[in-house]
Amino acid sequence: MIKPISQYDLSNRVYPGFKNSSSVSNQLNERPHFFFDKRFEKIKTDDDFRKAQLDQAERSIILSAATAFTLIACAVMFLLGRGKVTSKTGGQEFAAACFKGFETLKDNPKIPTLDTCKSINKDLLEILEMQVRQAKAGADVVKESGEAAASNRLLLFGPAGVGKSFFAKIYAKSLDAEYMEVLYSDFNSKWSGESVENLKYIFEKIVDTAARRPDKKYVVTFNEIDAIVMPPENFSRGGGHVLSKLEDRSVFLNYMELLKEKTPNVTVIGTTNISPKNNGLDKAAMSRFLNIIEVSYPDKNCLYEAMKMSLKSIEDSEKFITDNAKELQELAEAMAKRRFSFRNLENIVNQAKQYHKIDIMDGSNKGFKIDYLKKGEKSIKFSDGELDMP
Repeated sequence: MIKPISQYDLSNRVYPGFKNSSSVSNQLNERPHFFFDKRFEKIKTDDDFRKAQLDQAERSIILSAATAFTLIACAVMFLLGRGKVTSKTGGQEFAAACFKGFETLKDNPKIPTLDTCKSINKDLLEILEMQVRQAKAGADVVKESGEAAASNRLLLFGPAGVGKSFFAKIYAKSLDAEYMEVLYSDFNSKWSGESVENLKYIFEKIVDTAARRPDKKYVVTFNEIDAIVMPPENFSRGGGHVLSKLEDRSVFLNYMELLKEKTPNVTVIGTTNISPKNNGLDKAAMSRFLNIIEVSYPDKNCLYEAMKMSLKSIEDSEKFITDNAKELQELAEAMAKRRFSFRNLENIVNQAKQYHKIDIMDGSNKGFKIDYLKKGEKSIKFSDGELDMP
């Protein structure tokens, strides 16, 4: 209840203070606040008092809003400053970590060459062999042929699990080249603009490494290249995401041209599950690749050879393969009809080894059995190829 103004002795300047106004004095022996002093001298009636209360409430709201705005501004400035630090210090460290460096596949027993790989179909083998021969051409041959540019841009497309990345390694080993893989996740960053800088860093390191050894061959595989050069018309999101993807695309396309100019000893291979036939890939990126090669599901011969390689680790593998050659071929033919990928085959062999391990633990081990493989094949309800079927 508001007390009538008439009950206050205004001559002695005794009046009620306002909430949140500790600066305002309502005691005779205290010095009035300079800001409120004149305003209180005008309080003569109850209406004046109510108006003063409303003025005070309004000032409190304004003060609270100003304080909140100041705190938000400080928080934003802090975060922006933090982003700068991350970009200049931590960002550089992350960019350096993006570059995995090249490796030599020469002494890797798990990677065959085109001469020794038996699980590659004839058409793909012929294409890759031709690419290797062209890449090995000496300076004199290049000059005599009219300075023919190296055909060292390959795009391998096909279903998941058919060995695109594996064949890229086989190609690199056959070429006696240093090898490196780049994934989108290697350079992608949550910080706006940082993924672009990371991708630039990777390309710069590739150029620098290859330029210092012009006599050496290098192969760089960009796995799932569609994530890097997605067609702009396929973007479903807006804002910074689209801008970042467009910048990634621009950097990739520009550096593809730079590599061709400065480091002809670098072969770039792109792999993707998306077919270029349905416009699922960026046309500007496709124009950078001179050879677009389809990698299809393996046939029965490829699956049979790959299965024999996968069984090398079991005990007495040579004897097992020889004794069960006919059944292994029949199993490979059944897999081919179901359009099995190499990844499906790998899962079957691993499953068969698990069955064998259980028998060993149960004490009923009598060596690796062909039934393990048959059981593993039946355990896969749908192969990668069957999932592709309409």
